[in-house]
Amino acid sequence: MEIILNIVSGGLSGALLVWLLRHWISERIKESIKHEYAQRLEAYKAELNANIQSVLHEQQLYQLRTSLFFEHQRLAFASILSQIAETKQKWFETGYDSELGWQEQVPVPTGEYDKLKKAYYDHQLFLDQDCIFALDLVLEAMSDSFPVQEGDGTLHHRDCEEPYERLVFLQERVALLFQEKIGLRVSQEIKTELALLGAIRLLNRYHFKDIDLPVKGPLKLTAEDKAFDAVIKAEKNKAELVSKLTEFRNHLEKEGFFHDAWEMATRCLNLLSATKKIPT
Repeated sequence: MEIILNIVSGGLSGALLVWLLRHWISERIKESIKHEYAQRLEAYKAELNANIQSVLHEQQLYQLRTSLFFEHQRLAFASILSQIAETKQKWFETGYDSELGWQEQVPVPTGEYDKLKKAYYDHQLFLDQDCIFALDLVLEAMSDSFPVQEGDGTLHHRDCEEPYERLVFLQERVALLFQEKIGLRVSQEIKTELALLGAIRLLNRYHFKDIDLPVKGPLKLTAEDKAFDAVIKAEKNKAELVSKLTEFRNHLEKEGFFHDAWEMATRCLNLLSATKKIPT
């Protein structure tokens, strides 16, 4: 009987020892896992915090750069608009006589024209494609008032009233376009008007007999057509305008010359296309 009790007692002690050992190992494993996860969590928190700080820093830099860019852009717009207004005023003062009216052969003052070109080039970094397109039209209107040298060397003076009136038309629209760029207004109509004017004048400006330019028919501009009249003609015949301008652009692409005209045609087509942007 004593032997049996000793065996049972020994078995219980062994079982208790095994149970205690298992419990101790289990707790050690749990503590080890808990400690490992705690370390990983701290490392993850530290990495996450570093990423957050990096993102915040980048965001602050972006906001600073954006703020500086828009401030420079605002100053650029103000400078350019001021110079356009000053150029127009000087041109009016030299070209208009209170008794005789507009003096047809008085071009834009070259000094003011050069000042505007300088302001344009100085601030070109802060101008997007819409603004560059509009200012190209402004400079073109002014340059269209300069005399043209004939083949024999003589100067042919041009009627300057239409270019002056075109500048007046463009000045208001450039100002509205600049307002849109700084968030004061949103209007596609202004860009469409500029594109219509630029497109129809391109088709009347260049001479390519193989594609029948300058245009004839409803898109032909006369000496009496002012900028507003040109826009009306272009709008009324928009499908024909786009088709002819596309043909002109493709022709220039094959020729490989007249890059400025090709670029102007591309910008006009991009602005006039409501569904698909023409690739540049």
